[in-house]
Amino acid sequence: MSGNVIAVTQAPGPGHRTIVEALDRAHDGAVIVVGPGRYTENLVLTKPVTITAENGPGTVWLVAATGVAVSLQAESAALSGITVVAADADSPAVLVADGQLSITECTVEASSWASVFVPDRGTLLMRSSEVRNAVGAGVVVTSPEGGVLDDCKLPDLGTSAVVVAEAGVLRVRSCAMGPAAANGICLNGRGRLVVEDTSVSGTGKPAIAVEQQAGLTATRLRVRDTATIGFYLATSDPVVLEDCVVEDAGAEGVFVAEGCAPVLRGCRVRGARGRGMHFAGRASGSVTGSEVSDVDGIGIGVTERSLPEFEQTSVARCSASGVRIDDGADPFFRRLRVRGCDGAAIDVDGGARGRLEHIEVDGGGGAGLSVTGAARPSVSGLNTRELAGAGVRVIGAALSLSDSQLVRSGAEGVYAGAGADVSVTRCRVQESKAAGCTFAEGASGSLLDSEFSGGSADGVLLDTEESVLVKGCTVRDNHGSGVRQVRLSKGIEVTDLISGGNLANDAYGTAASAGAAPRTAPAGAERTRPGLGSDPLLELQGLVGLAGVKSEVTSLVNLNKMAKRRMDAGLSAPPMARHLVFAGAPGTGKTTIARLYGQILAQLGVLRQGHLVEVARADLVAQIIGGTAIKTTEAFTTALGGVFFIDEAYSLSTGGGGTGPDFGREAIDTLVKLMEDHRDDVVVIAAGYSKEMTEFLSSNPGMESRFSRTIEFANYTPEELVTIVRAQCGKHDYRLTDGASAALLKYFDEIPKDGTFGNGRTARRVFERMTDRQASRLAATAADTADLTLLTEDDLSSIR
Repeated sequence: MSGNVIAVTQAPGPGHRTIVEALDRAHDGAVIVVGPGRYTENLVLTKPVTITAENGPGTVWLVAATGVAVSLQAESAALSGITVVAADADSPAVLVADGQLSITECTVEASSWASVFVPDRGTLLMRSSEVRNAVGAGVVVTSPEGGVLDDCKLPDLGTSAVVVAEAGVLRVRSCAMGPAAANGICLNGRGRLVVEDTSVSGTGKPAIAVEQQAGLTATRLRVRDTATIGFYLATSDPVVLEDCVVEDAGAEGVFVAEGCAPVLRGCRVRGARGRGMHFAGRASGSVTGSEVSDVDGIGIGVTERSLPEFEQTSVARCSASGVRIDDGADPFFRRLRVRGCDGAAIDVDGGARGRLEHIEVDGGGGAGLSVTGAARPSVSGLNTRELAGAGVRVIGAALSLSDSQLVRSGAEGVYAGAGADVSVTRCRVQESKAAGCTFAEGASGSLLDSEFSGGSADGVLLDTEESVLVKGCTVRDNHGSGVRQVRLSKGIEVTDLISGGNLANDAYGTAASAGAAPRTAPAGAERTRPGLGSDPLLELQGLVGLAGVKSEVTSLVNLNKMAKRRMDAGLSAPPMARHLVFAGAPGTGKTTIARLYGQILAQLGVLRQGHLVEVARADLVAQIIGGTAIKTTEAFTTALGGVFFIDEAYSLSTGGGGTGPDFGREAIDTLVKLMEDHRDDVVVIAAGYSKEMTEFLSSNPGMESRFSRTIEFANYTPEELVTIVRAQCGKHDYRLTDGASAALLKYFDEIPKDGTFGNGRTARRVFERMTDRQASRLAATAADTADLTLLTEDDLSSIR
């Protein structure tokens, strides 16, 4: 052999008889080739050498009766094809305290607390190898230079397969771990692990445990057949799980606690006990594109004031609830799908809140949504189908439900029991096996702009003396009454009802008017959604048109809600566009939206009062030098705690004469400073034409940064202007004939959209002139009551 290759053999002939002897004679970089046999030695690698089995893996055994079998005290070294065994109950088989040790196609076995130990500044590069230990752990890393495990197997461990602790760092690729009596992977201290394409199976404790300040990034990590929890996440540092799988866990598939905030993407839990995913102990984080199925218990549990967010998540075939939220938790679910669960698809209890959007529930043995125990969730876009129980069931709790569809519920579409406060807005309930909606004794709430049809009993059953408002609803083709009120109550109000095709007559009214004929809309009549002054968010959604504006304002409201939730959780608030520009023509609802926005922010606790102070140029600009700053400050101060609305704000940057641009710019400069000084106690809204508002923002260097969001108010369409006229009719006990509706549509389509066109103001002005014309037309006739309420095409002709 060459001088750089040293032979070790137990056979007669040339070569060294021990590996230690060969190591003593070796130069740096030498290759020590070891013949087959069992070598009872303790190797201390003090030189950068490679030790390899001449005939490949499994032919050379290095056995240490006492102490460490292999320890590294050089900058680097390598083992290949060697079986390393340590028999000492107190020593690892391999110790890498400094330098880099490469282990390839080896088997490492110990009977102590660890088979491989990498402390201090050691680095381990282990490839295509196997680690065993019937007593303790497989690989323990505390070194920040920890290294890599690649394509390794770690079976039959007495404790954990891989432990990364203190400041240890390790990367694991394409490995198989388990069975293990404790964890497959245990991270604590400030340990860091990146793992991918790896499986963990047959563990006696949580397969993956991450605690203290440890961090984990896992991609395609699969956990199978663990006796307890799949992933136990209780760290204050980042955890990212991507495309990870838990199958057949004896407890929770994923358990998040101790304020941990993991990020889960594309993860799946199939087969678990208790809960598929469980967020507790003020946990947060996010779950996206993930699935939970076949759980002996609850699919997803959120409890103990936790605040996680779920996006595009599915839950299927659970023996209890699909999702349970309780104990003060406040999660956010968007695009959740729940299928075939034996309990309620979504169960909210124990003072919990939560916001749920775009939820689909298919089949199941319980209710689609159950709300109890003083809970107060907000749900929009709930779609339920083919349930054994009620679509929505609320007892002793409050629920805001909007834009939802409940089809073929096995009981009531919506059931409000004792102590419930339920608000249902723009919902559709179809083919329920019991009443479309029931307010039982002690329940209160409102049904707004909703439809209850095709049910096996009453469309709406009111069996309570508490306050219930039924407004703008449709009840049709039910096997009972459209609306049936069982108890006399002054708190029951039914208005703007469309009822038809029901098998029993409607029966409702206050104590003073019980037995009165129901007020139903004339056949073919159309109605508008009236304003709902008691709730500014509902009133906003009830406004005609303005779809883009409503979306923008709703986004701002949600952002403020999330900011408050984050601050309550001790987190920093997200950046928000507090001050706004409303750009658009006059009469498009800018002042109305500003008023409602202030009220909504007051309800959320963002503003102290939420009142609106509306000003124009004349309210801010004085006619003497120095007076503008004083006048602007005085006006601004009155708006603190609310909304400061500047109409035609662009006029501050244009003009002439004594109150010309210089005085207007003084007002702008003063506003910029006031907005900064009181940025947390006021919302400033600047309104005006789109083009002019762009110029206004560029008039001061700080102006554009203060107004970081612009909301465009489009002109109303002819159809929406007709709807505004109809709303005025409903408010003042008038109605339009079909001919008048058609004539109005043509009128608004042809009217010049010049500088005198006032959008909503024009519609209201047309209504007033039509009523004037009707009064003149009927003054000389013996008109009956029906004629007095009817506006015809003739009443429009005189103003066309």
